[in-house]
Amino acid sequence: MAMKLKLNPTIEINKLKFTYPGIDGHPPPGSSPLIDDFSLTLNTTDRCLLVGSNGAGKTTILKILGGKHMVEPDMVRVLGRSAFHDTALTSSGDLCYLGGEVCLFGGKLLFTPR
Repeated sequence: MAMKLKLNPTIEINKLKFTYPGIDGHPPPGSSPLIDDFSLTLNTTDRCLLVGSNGAGKTTILKILGGKHMVEPDMVRVLGRSAFHDTALTSSGDLCYLGGEVCLFGGKLLFTPR
């Protein structure tokens, strides 16, 4: 009987809520979130296709995963760490953002650049 190892998820998005900030760095009063209550868990071998109309938030989700937009640290975890708050993710080369695409290294390329 083979035992399956339980691996930590590569990407965890937990009840993500995101509104583009205004000039002062905070969402404008009365603005509604572009992304509201979005959750997703991906393991190393998983694949995910983001589909939606223009302005639906596909690129914004990739930018959040790439650490380009600030969200609460517990909302988005990449390799168990906060993509925005843990700068070691990008400085180590484990995570990079390439013009709208996110590449995760660690032996495997999960999202390929165009």
